[in-house]
Amino acid sequence: MGSIVLVKKGRNQSEVLDGQQRLTTLTILLAVLRDYLGDDYAKNIKVMIAQEGNRLLQTRDQYRIELRKRDQSFFQQYIQEDGATTKITEETAIKTDSQKCIRENALYFINRLNNLDPSVVGTLPGVIAGLCYIVVVSTPNFDSAFRIFTVLNDRGLDLMSSDIFKARAIGDVPEAEQDDYTIKWEEVEVALGRDRFNKLFEHIRMIIQKRKGGANLKDEYDDIFSKMNGKIFIDEVLIPYSEIYLKLVDYQTHYHGNPKMLKLLSLMNRIDNADWITVAMYYMRHHDDRIEEFLNRLETFAATSMILRRNFNWRMSKYSAILKEMDRDIDVFSETSTLEISDADRMEVVNQLNGNVYVDLKDTARRYILLRLDSLLTTGQPYYNHSVITVEHVLPQTPEAGSEWFENFERPEEYVHKMGNLVLLTRVKNSQAKNYDFQKKKTSYFQSYGGVTSFALTSQVVQMTEWTPSVVEKRQKQLVQLLTKAWELNKKISHSTTDQLFYIETLKGMSASGYPTDQGFLVKKGAKFSPILNSSISPGTVELRSKLIDQNILDEQGDYLVLTKDYMFTSPSTASSLLHGRSSNGMTNWKLSNGTTLKENSGQYSFFQS
Repeated sequence: MGSIVLVKKGRNQSEVLDGQQRLTTLTILLAVLRDYLGDDYAKNIKVMIAQEGNRLLQTRDQYRIELRKRDQSFFQQYIQEDGATTKITEETAIKTDSQKCIRENALYFINRLNNLDPSVVGTLPGVIAGLCYIVVVSTPNFDSAFRIFTVLNDRGLDLMSSDIFKARAIGDVPEAEQDDYTIKWEEVEVALGRDRFNKLFEHIRMIIQKRKGGANLKDEYDDIFSKMNGKIFIDEVLIPYSEIYLKLVDYQTHYHGNPKMLKLLSLMNRIDNADWITVAMYYMRHHDDRIEEFLNRLETFAATSMILRRNFNWRMSKYSAILKEMDRDIDVFSETSTLEISDADRMEVVNQLNGNVYVDLKDTARRYILLRLDSLLTTGQPYYNHSVITVEHVLPQTPEAGSEWFENFERPEEYVHKMGNLVLLTRVKNSQAKNYDFQKKKTSYFQSYGGVTSFALTSQVVQMTEWTPSVVEKRQKQLVQLLTKAWELNKKISHSTTDQLFYIETLKGMSASGYPTDQGFLVKKGAKFSPILNSSISPGTVELRSKLIDQNILDEQGDYLVLTKDYMFTSPSTASSLLHGRSSNGMTNWKLSNGTTLKENSGQYSFFQS
């Protein structure tokens, strides 16, 4: 039954790092068998569920597995005690996701056993006791357990990062306060539910580290806990960010009195990835004002990225840059922010909108575009929570020969997949209705029995008396203009990158910011340089380093040489090499906060063209 990982706590006690679900489910099955079979079976099975107490020694039964405090009394009452599973029903009250799973698993086993031949049921305890086994991996401390855990996970076993983080965070809290902080942690977990709780952790990791998560969780957690202790993490990171996360994903509850936020968040939650949530969480944690304005700006960035089919790594690099900018107090509303869409991307989005949207874009992207348009056409509908939303053509994809469609459209292929020919429906497509003539299609297919439609976008079409090329062209132009205005796609960026800072940040902690000038490359005060030189560094750079140390321009502070004032280097590579302590190409190592290199921006600077 696989491997479980334990951390030894005392003579007979261990903390289960991996294997909680298997041990709990196995205990439920044994308890159901105990109560189903009774008599001698029950006595033998009970030994596997609990170590029997001794009346003479005045010791009580000690259960082999103990769940977290908020679930243990439920588990004991309905599973572990003799006869407990006979009391459980579909109406048994539950308070947590775990209790719901316990109840459902117990009822499942009860129903299965009731449908089996009694002789077959009688063989199950022996099979479990004699033919099933679990490989127990026991370690004396968290670090060694973590390494083993990671190896097991690489082999395909399930690993929840929040489980590991919890053990580390709670273990970092003084023992006298651990129970209180365990309760705080579990209250957040219960409020979110298991799956969303783990998604929250992915966002938190990104917020803290300002980069996408790596494969080595232990190194990441070591880095995080070098910056904060377990109490600070729970009080100042986990709890406040969980509250913000709930606002963003349970927007119907938290913004029920704010139609604008309801509409906006209902749209953003339909973007085909949730990466934007990390950036939204960070902004809302640090700012009380302009939240709606920021989310509108973020929606534009996320939506246009989806239309342009930006991949995961591209999104992570951009969102990491935005987090770093906010951390440095760079104005996210300015044209220099990474949230600003480039002129080239704006032009490409307009091209996509004017193209054959239905076939050129993914289903999620084309549906999103039409929902965004619908949100711009109506003020009455606060949010989109329909279980089914489909995109349908007005002019059919394959009109029947001899139909009115061929009378109105000489070249239907030029119009059929355009945005102007598309509507939204809240029903599964009807293959027969899709080829109806216009009048019949709009009355019997685009409207409900009451003569209404859920979408303003579709209502536009229902109000039309005819559907011709000129109607599609006019509607196409109007819809493109609506999105162009909402996403500012006709805007031209006026700023130059010459007033921006370039950065270097290394995993070893070296960091600096600076910018090119006509005289060289100026590195700003406070930069952290490597205290060690590699043999690859040039003699001239070694000589410069000695000079800067002698003049106290580079001062040894802790593990680094720190620049005590702004300094003009003769070139970006000289500055980069001295910073790293080895030969380094400054043109590729110095980067703007949006990830573009100095080389990619070199056309802006006359110094580099000389």
